Formats: sequence, C-alpha cells, structure tokens
Amino acid sequence: MIPHDSPLRQVPGWVLLRDGHAVPLTGISPAEIKVGAKHRVPHPDAEPIKHRQTLTAIVGRLGFQGDWGDYQNTHWSQFETFLHEHNCTHRSGLFPTDISGCYDLFFTGVQGPKRRQLADRYFESPLAKPERVFLGHGVDWDAWDQVRFVGQSKALADVSYAHGPAEEHVTRLFAGIGAPRFDLIGQWGFLDDKLVHGPVEHVVDKTYWPPGFDEGERTNNLKKVTSAVRSFRAVFDSTNQGWVDILPYNERLVVLRGHDGAWEVLWRCYRDEEPPEPSDVGRWHALAIEDLPSRLMSESDLQRSVHFRQEVWEENEAHAAEQAFYDRGGSKQKRRLTSEAQVRSDWLREQERLPAPERMRWEGTLPAGFHRVVVDGRELAMSDLIDLGSYRQMLVETGYASRRAEGGEPWERANSRAPDAAPVGASWVDAQAYCAWKERQLKVALRLPSREELRAIRPAYSEHYESLAHLDFPWENHPPRPLSSGRCKEPNGHHPGTPDWLRAIYFPLGQPTVAPNEQHESQQQVPSGIDWSEPRFLDPTPERPALPEPTGLSTSSRKRWIEDFPPLANWKEELPWCEHGGLRFIDAWDAYEWCQEQGWSSGRFWEGPIGPTSWGAYKNVKTTFRVVLDLEG
Repeated sequence: MIPHDSPLRQVPGWVLLRDGHAVPLTGISPAEIKVGAKHRVPHPDAEPIKHRQTLTAIVGRLGFQGDWGDYQNTHWSQFETFLHEHNCTHRSGLFPTDISGCYDLFFTGVQGPKRRQLADRYFESPLAKPERVFLGHGVDWDAWDQVRFVGQSKALADVSYAHGPAEEHVTRLFAGIGAPRFDLIGQWGFLDDKLVHGPVEHVVDKTYWPPGFDEGERTNNLKKVTSAVRSFRAVFDSTNQGWVDILPYNERLVVLRGHDGAWEVLWRCYRDEEPPEPSDVGRWHALAIEDLPSRLMSESDLQRSVHFRQEVWEENEAHAAEQAFYDRGGSKQKRRLTSEAQVRSDWLREQERLPAPERMRWEGTLPAGFHRVVVDGRELAMSDLIDLGSYRQMLVETGYASRRAEGGEPWERANSRAPDAAPVGASWVDAQAYCAWKERQLKVALRLPSREELRAIRPAYSEHYESLAHLDFPWENHPPRPLSSGRCKEPNGHHPGTPDWLRAIYFPLGQPTVAPNEQHESQQQVPSGIDWSEPRFLDPTPERPALPEPTGLSTSSRKRWIEDFPPLANWKEELPWCEHGGLRFIDAWDAYEWCQEQGWSSGRFWEGPIGPTSWGAYKNVKTTFRVVLDLEG
C-alpha cells in the first residue's frame, strides 16, 4: 500500500502490466520509472518478475520497442526531442483539481473530467480520437466566482482592472450559464462531445433514472443538459484558455500540451488508483483473513476483477451499469448502499463479460435456529438472534477475541454477566467474524441480512419514525418522546423550536408527518430494551428540556458524559418482543440489528449507520445480529 503522502501518489498514475502487476509512475523519465518499479504492486495470481524485467515491461506498456537498455540509451532522448519540437516547455498537471477547478460549475478534481476517462476515450472507444479537449487549464475560475458571489457589476469592474480580456469571457459565461449551471452536475467526462473541440452535437445525459420516470422527462432533461453545455462551450470555444492538445507519440502513449507549454502524458491501460489489495474489505475493518466470511472476500475479489480488466472503456461501462441498476428496479436509497464494484459486476454478468458466481445451495432440513422467509419473492433462511452462548463458543474456538480490533468498544461491556440465552451485543466487525466461523461449520456461505430485507420483514413503527431514518441518530442527546407528537404540531406543518436552516438541511423535501396512530397514543412511552449501569441522560432543567423536539432534531442536549466509558449495557429482564414474518425482534428504540451493508443498523424506530467497530454505546444503543443462508442462486 502506497502511503497517502508519498510522492508516488503524484500524477500521472498507474500502469498495468500485461500480467496484472501494477506500477505507480510520477513520470516516464528513466529515474521515475526506476522508482515506480521498486514500488510495483504484484498481482497475486501471476508469476513474480524481477526488477530488470519490470523495467522492460513498463517501457513496453508505454509503447517503446526494445528493452530497458534501449529506452535509457535511445528512446528517452528521442522523447525529449519530441517535447522540444512541440513547444512542451514544462511538466504540469493539466486536469482540474479541488484547488484549481471551479466548484460553482462542478468542474473540479472530484466532479470534473478524469485522466482515465480521457485515456480510455482515446485508446479504447470506437469514437473518433479527439485532437483537442477542454480541461480548464489556465482558466481564471476566480473571476467567475467573483461574479457569482460578490455581485456582477462590482466583480466585473475588478476583473476588468485585474485581468483585462477576461472580462468579456466572464460576462458571457455568467450570462449564458449563471442560472442553468446546476444542469452540469455530474455531466463532465468523455462519453460524448461536451469537452471535445468541435461542434457540440453528441451529448450523453449522465443523469440516472429510478423507476417511474417517463421518456418525456428524460428527453426534457437531455435538452436542459445540452443547452447548459453549449452555453459553457460558447464562451471557451473562442479562446485558447482551458484547451489542451493531444499529441500522439506512439500507439500506447500521448502527450497532452496546454496553451502555455505545460505538458503531461497519458497511456493505454491507465489507472487513477492503485489496485485493491486482496481481502481489502477485511483489512479496512481490522479483520484477519481467518475472520473474513466468504461474502466479504468475494466483494474484495469483485473490486480487483473490475480494476484489472484491461482495454475496456471504463466510463462507458460505468454509465451503462448505473442506469441498468435502476432499470432493474433499484432505488436511490439502495444505490447508496451498493458498491461501485457490485453495480459494475452485476451489469458485466448480464452482458456475459464476467462469469456468474458459484453458490453452494443448502439442501434438506434447515439448521437449527433458521426459518424460511420470503422477501420480494425470493426465499432465504434467516436465523434467530445470535445468542451469547453461540458467540462465546466462537470466541473459544477461533481465538478471535485476541485479534479483535483495538479502539472499538469493549465487547464485555455489552455482555457482562448476561446468560448464554441472551442476544449478543456486538459490533458489525464482530458479526462478520461470527459469519466466517459459522459458515465453516455449515460449509455454506453466510451473511448478515440486507437493510432492505430487514425492513421488508419488520416495517418501521410509523411513517414518522421511518422519516427519522434520514437523520443522524435522533436520541443521542435526549430520550425519545412518547408515541405522540400530533398535539405539538403547528398548523403550518412545522414543529416549534426547529430553526429554518436546520429544517432545510434535513428535510429538503418537506417536514416529516405525524402518523394518525401516534396522535391517539399520547401517553404510550417508546419501549426501551437496555438497563445501563450509569444514567445516560442528565435530569431536565428549564434550560434542558426533558424531550427532544417532535422532529427528532435537537438544539439542546441532556447527554451525560461517562468517565468510565462505555458503561455496562444489560438487556432489561422483560424485553419488548414482537413477531414479524415468523421471526422474533426486540421492538425497542435502543435495540438494533446489523445489516450486511457496512456499519448499517436497522431498528423499529430508526435505521442508519453507526461505527462498524462499535456495538452502539456512543449512540445510547445496543446492537445485535442474525445471519442469513441464501436458498436461491
């Protein structure tokens, strides 16, 4: 793994060798190639290669004939002559960054055009090879920001004084794209003509449409995007600022040259990032290889397989895969919980470009503690809540306790003196380690339930509580209100005490409503499932309201800071059990279950992310889990 502050993380990027080894390059001089070769990331499934072989392999992948000696003695000097003949005077990054782009037009390092997008468009796409592209290099984006945020008349006077000819361009840019600039969000890249010199005829709308939108809406949105892009281009088509020439050097290497002589290189099979390491998912969560369930290892393998595929037009595939996700019925919420690798691999399998995963199917009677359930027409087996006895057995047999991540909340604090039959309190990482142990026993893959599966079996208590899932955990600073908030609701739909700016952030689509069933249960307390060894809340005072506002948001706090953190968290003697879909759940505001999605917890009164190495103490909750055995491929 290359450290984030290493000089090797400077541009240009990574070159993939034929066998999948990856090499970081900050440039292509002999000295830079030598440094990159020393930091080669080997492909685990390929034969290792020696340092000298690596050097020759690198220059071969850059399109140079011969071996490393030929490159040192001949090719490098010829390349330097090429730079001189084409007025390439100094090497510099030409793509937008977060300190050189334009936030207001979404033309930045994050949302602007990427190096790999251009490399793939040039080397891999069937479209005509561009000779000149707009990357924004040398554009005075500060002038645009002055017009936007200081005021047009004053800013244009300042621009005219300081920049001279820039005034005309900024005036035209502001006039043409000031209002519709939001239509440019997420649109930059090289799927089409947006940033390619010449007439803007071919425009691809990179907006993705969940089910329910008709073709008319898509057509209108494409017209808006096309209009915004043409307004943008109308300004810059008449100037050299921002434009970069593409100078082909050989069949695998091009030089990019800005109007001021700045240059950099791009090559075929270019990568912006280093390859994901084997078992990366586990390493991120401090899981040893023996504690990784097959599901997490397969996710890591997916990331690697997508990364190492060579000679593909990545941006075009990503665009098609993204829309296919929604065409299958995917929602925006589900997309936020689905990795890029999973979205891509699902589409690649549909296109028969990746083999379908082999899944072992469980035959015969289900293991003890599992129940058949049907979710969205698909049958699976879901277990009861994992009890402490089974979890303690896992600790003894695997030694996981000694490998458990440091810095997480002490596991014993959630389970001290509890009987073996009690549900275990565990972190998301702990739950994954349990899956790894249990699937070795059953000899079949196991996982945690997905967020959508849990919510389909056990719906939220009401629409009001379902709306709180869009917030951070709402009862960190106060215990929840009784199961009624109708009497506190103002006629205009707003709740007293919530500042307008806070409403706008958390409820851009409108204030959550109060469900009818809550209006008739004003005295019913929200059930709790935990007895803490120390109080979690201070006593109410005139300055400290007893309860949060009905929205779930709070501008005050009764949080009590714990010196010996976390306090013990024992389940109450009488838990509020309820049955949903033939399974027993703890229906309490402070009892949650882990989902397969990283760090996502689901409960009757709230769902959302908490730290994957926490069992919930810092959120005033206790989190347990159950496991799933897939019965269908």
